Amino acid sequence: MDSNEINIFDIGHYRNEDGPGIRTIVFFKGCPLRCKWCSNPFGLAAKPQLAFNENKCIRCEACIKACPLGCNQLIDGKIVVDFDKCNACGKCVPVCPAKARKIIGEKVSIDELYERIKKDSAFYRRSKGGLTLSGGEVLQQYEKAVELLKRCRSCLFMNTAIETSAYGAWEHLKALANQCDLVFVDLKHIDNEKHIKYTGVSNELILDNIKKLCEMSVENGTPKIIIRRPIIAGINDDDETTIAIAKFVSDLPGYPEINLLPYHNLGESKYSMIGEDYELEKMDMMDVRSPILKRIQDLTSQYAPKNRVSIGGGEIET
Repeated sequence: MDSNEINIFDIGHYRNEDGPGIRTIVFFKGCPLRCKWCSNPFGLAAKPQLAFNENKCIRCEACIKACPLGCNQLIDGKIVVDFDKCNACGKCVPVCPAKARKIIGEKVSIDELYERIKKDSAFYRRSKGGLTLSGGEVLQQYEKAVELLKRCRSCLFMNTAIETSAYGAWEHLKALANQCDLVFVDLKHIDNEKHIKYTGVSNELILDNIKKLCEMSVENGTPKIIIRRPIIAGINDDDETTIAIAKFVSDLPGYPEINLLPYHNLGESKYSMIGEDYELEKMDMMDVRSPILKRIQDLTSQYAPKNRVSIGGGEIET
């Protein structure tokens, strides 16, 4: 990748979550974690990849003729893609009349990305909104993210935020946080063995970085830190885990807000589109009014009485 290019997989415009006001959200491609409930599987792999929506396919076989590697086959009346063999050359995309295929991921220069963001600048001023960098994991491309955030802050005077797992070198996270008004950081599980089991990585670095972020926030007066807890039934919704996380957060400097995010399966269909299996496919979505979620909120407030506890994002106080 060119030193001036950022690998992204989507840009969301006119969003009203993930920060105050109306926001543009840039989704970075590539993540070191493999959370079993991930709702953005398109952001996991760093490289571009083919996505195939079988429900749109009309089995015209044009993709079979177009693929130079023979990745597409007609088997039992269905088009089957060998994703392991596919190199995302994209030659099958324009020949598909049903538009069942697309390449996920593009390399965009910082200059071009800045110009795209700039087009929304009027909305930022009116709503006190701004830019949020999400993923994937923004830490994977932190140097370019820092440059983009710095340019948007100095030239467009916008509110800036990142969403991060905090799984990366502290100096990299610190450089990003220095360019942010707001940092959303995930705390997926407090138990290290379970964290490894369900995300693929240890939480030791994450917990240490969360402490340092909160110390930095108190010392500098910015950025605001919001701890996000994805709530997954049978994985981290038990009382023991809730109490342990609440105690950990209550001891952090500045009493950061705790944001409870109920599980949803809106990204489930994306897994098959890239040849991956979704391990939680039979799990139901969790309603924001769920009594389980209310209990988690009450228990968290009990053991972290000085921390604001919110459900489902909601309005961000600035």
